[in-house]
Amino acid sequence: MNARRLVYACAATAALTLSAGLSAQESPERTLEEVVVTDTTSDRASDVSTGLKLGLSAMETPSSVGVVTRGTIEAQGANILGDALRNTAGVTTHTGFGVHDVFFIRGFESLTNGLVLTDGAAEPEVSFYNLYNVERVEVLKGPAAFLYGANPLSGAVNLVRKAPRFADHGSFGIAYGAYQTNRGTVDVGWAEGDDIALRLNGLWRDSENYRDDKENTTLAVNPALRWRAGDDVTFDINFEYAELDYVSDAGLPLVNGMPAPNVARTQSYQSPFDRSEQTTLRGRFDLTAELGGWVTLRNKAYFTDLDWLSDGTLFNGAFPNQTGSWETFRTLASLDDEQRALGDQLEAVLRFDTGALRHTLMIGVEAMQLTDRFTLDVAALPNSDIFSPVETATRPLFQIPGALQTVDATTLVAAPYLVDHVALSDQVQVLLGARHDWVEYEDDVSGQQRDYAQLSPMVGAVYAPSATLSLYGNFGRAFAPPSSRVLGDVEAEESTQFELGAKHILMEGKARASLAVYSLERDITIPDTSQITEQLGTQRSRGVEVEAEAHPDDTLSIYASYALNDSEYTEFMQTLVVQTAEGFDVQTVARVGATPAFAPEHILNIWAEKRLDSGLGLALGARYVGDQFVSEENAFTIDSVLTLDAGVSYAYEDVTWRLNVRNLTDREYVTRGFGEFSVIPAQPITVFSSLGWSL
Repeated sequence: MNARRLVYACAATAALTLSAGLSAQESPERTLEEVVVTDTTSDRASDVSTGLKLGLSAMETPSSVGVVTRGTIEAQGANILGDALRNTAGVTTHTGFGVHDVFFIRGFESLTNGLVLTDGAAEPEVSFYNLYNVERVEVLKGPAAFLYGANPLSGAVNLVRKAPRFADHGSFGIAYGAYQTNRGTVDVGWAEGDDIALRLNGLWRDSENYRDDKENTTLAVNPALRWRAGDDVTFDINFEYAELDYVSDAGLPLVNGMPAPNVARTQSYQSPFDRSEQTTLRGRFDLTAELGGWVTLRNKAYFTDLDWLSDGTLFNGAFPNQTGSWETFRTLASLDDEQRALGDQLEAVLRFDTGALRHTLMIGVEAMQLTDRFTLDVAALPNSDIFSPVETATRPLFQIPGALQTVDATTLVAAPYLVDHVALSDQVQVLLGARHDWVEYEDDVSGQQRDYAQLSPMVGAVYAPSATLSLYGNFGRAFAPPSSRVLGDVEAEESTQFELGAKHILMEGKARASLAVYSLERDITIPDTSQITEQLGTQRSRGVEVEAEAHPDDTLSIYASYALNDSEYTEFMQTLVVQTAEGFDVQTVARVGATPAFAPEHILNIWAEKRLDSGLGLALGARYVGDQFVSEENAFTIDSVLTLDAGVSYAYEDVTWRLNVRNLTDREYVTRGFGEFSVIPAQPITVFSSLGWSL
């Protein structure tokens, strides 16, 4: 598993090494009733979570689970997964070179520490996950391997898509915004009595982007069918096709460790060959059967195909030139990647008593095959003057010797798992979970073979002294096989978390609050500059998270979250290529005590909505992100920033108009960085208007 995590982004390191040698180089309900996890229509973020698959309420769940509902997604004008995750405590969001979602959970980045699922089935690779067909986004924080196997070392994100309804319905939306952004959506459904329901969601989006020469287009369609074969048997068939055409973005080069002065934040230094073309096909086939009232049988067969063609300009440092200006060394990383995930989950949920103990027991088994075939090559590009750029790159390009990487890998997974929720009394509940993965990995190109047998346990407990207060604790462990870029017989990476928390219902059910205190540690296997041997390290995060929501009446909603996170490398030896007076040299540097990249100490998020009897709605949001580094070297710091968002809406009968403004005060700040080489400036003030019509 994990045959090629982060290989596109890691190409920057390989390119630096090689080029250095060359160059010497609708309105939601406002109640807070308890809703179990099988419900998919709640607009209360704290009501539901399917993270544990057992139909537990939020108060019964001994874990921190963040939920972003459809109501919040629409009110904020959220388009992609990163937009939604901003609402979850302890999560920071970015993009990978402007062409896919990247997020950090409790200081750990998603590409090698997190797992994205669509309706409970793992996604094989990164993408922009569009929200046009998503009912809610769930974030299970901490090791989630006891349910989902390899890779969710710091958390799992599940996108729950809109399901067919047994009623005819339809809604259509159009939108227009800054940078010539156009968007159209459709959500229609048909029903044949209570037996058959169809639903079709569609999306088209086109934008020129705020950065020069970054036009992008998205086309997606998602048909779904639900068939009730009887009172107790339901079939669901769901297909999705998504086509994303983007242009990669490495941002603005750093000069002497700082963004180049007097350079427009829209300036692009990418080559004319840059592209990112992703085509994704998803299929889910679900069977649910209720047997005798105390047994539920579930089977999910799934596949996901991803084809990714990418050419992306990477920056490899800035140096003074003979004219007295500065120029950046550039390379072009070319990726041709085909990934396939095919699997099946068979689960039985049993509800029974043993004496005074009430059990909800899930027994499951998953079988999966992952294939990953890719080639990654790096070519030299002409240097670009930072202050007076003139593009001179022409084909054919010079391919850097030794840079080509080719993988043809197959991973087979077989894993039984078990989760038992035991109610010892009305006040005390225990959750026991474990999954055992047998993983076989083989790369036909290198001949590399690895076998893993990993047990991933989870233990949690809830003590509820009253109906409105629950105290919980959990311990969990997860694993991830190392990337195919690490050669040799290497043990799987592991993470371990301890967490304590409390959940409280306030104001007679009109408000909720939760508190989580955690310590999460994982070990790291990292390819060095030769891409052959491995480096070992350990990262630890400790923190506190607070989330709250309140609905004092039917017209007002308030959501708030705060996270305090202390992340550091407790063991980490890094091999670097450094410039010396004689040229370039390879050095090993200890990073013990350094702060991991994109792990800010403080994150605060607030969102409030007010709806008036006239149909007018007002919303205001604030987000504060503390200082954060962009690399393990801790050489460049992204300054802390406070941004404001606002929204206005008007609903009249079946028509709703919205106006969303992001970065209301037009703050200039940096949102993403790439080592010591470049940073991406954030969007300035952005206005987006949408019009929706429901049947």
